[in-house]
Amino acid sequence: MTETAADEDGIRAIHQRMIDAWNVGDGAGFAASFTEDADFVAFEGTHLKGRQEIALFHQGIFNTVVKGSRLEGEVKFVRLLSPELAIMHSAVRVTLPGQTKPSPSRDSMQLTVVTKRDGEWRGQALMNARRLTIERQLFLDDIDSLHPKAQREVSDLITSLKRRYP
Repeated sequence: MTETAADEDGIRAIHQRMIDAWNVGDGAGFAASFTEDADFVAFEGTHLKGRQEIALFHQGIFNTVVKGSRLEGEVKFVRLLSPELAIMHSAVRVTLPGQTKPSPSRDSMQLTVVTKRDGEWRGQALMNARRLTIERQLFLDDIDSLHPKAQREVSDLITSLKRRYP
């Protein structure tokens, strides 16, 4: 295997380790593939600074809002920029507990800056963004443009429909 191929394999392994840690609810394991001083921007804009914050944030969601969920995904590409610097583009899908297939509203893509230190590749910075179709975004914009009372009525209607059609 060439050094470049070995480097690409090492970089791609970061993505798989994060998926594996997610699927067992391990915040420290999820953060282990990042540098000590990494930056991580979550899908909703939270900026986490350092491996410790990344681990704590993810353990918090693993224990609550995504508890029991399953993550799957793939690396779209790796681009080596130098012998110690690369970028990785990846995509993930989340299957929530009780569901049999991923929930499209939770599809995300990441762009990760990866650095090689002491012979090991780790994430230095990751930007996570939800994937939305333009139609879905326009729908959300329409809801946002409603008066706050109307937004509550839409929310109540959705809650009622979810109870009626589980």
